[in-house]
Amino acid sequence: MSKIIEEYYMNSNVPSFLIKDKLDKFSKHKDITEEFEYWIVNKKYVENACVVEGYSAEMLSKKSPYLVGEAAFILLIELREDTEKALKRINEGFKRK
Repeated sequence: MSKIIEEYYMNSNVPSFLIKDKLDKFSKHKDITEEFEYWIVNKKYVENACVVEGYSAEMLSKKSPYLVGEAAFILLIELREDTEKALKRINEGFKRK
């Protein structure tokens, strides 16, 4: 479990049940977790970042104003876990319901 990420969510007033869910997602992806921790501490993306299906967190953050920081890393995880769904969201331009 990442104390840095847990603190980030607690300081952002994320409900505790959501924190557990988000931490569980990150726990399965050490490389993405490390990059998100770096972003939290430094407020910038790492060089030589991990790339999933052709996207890094920084590349995703440039595609939409809604994907800065945490959202970009969550989408990287989604690209790994449910590639088809994530690529569809990206290709559709992140339509909001």
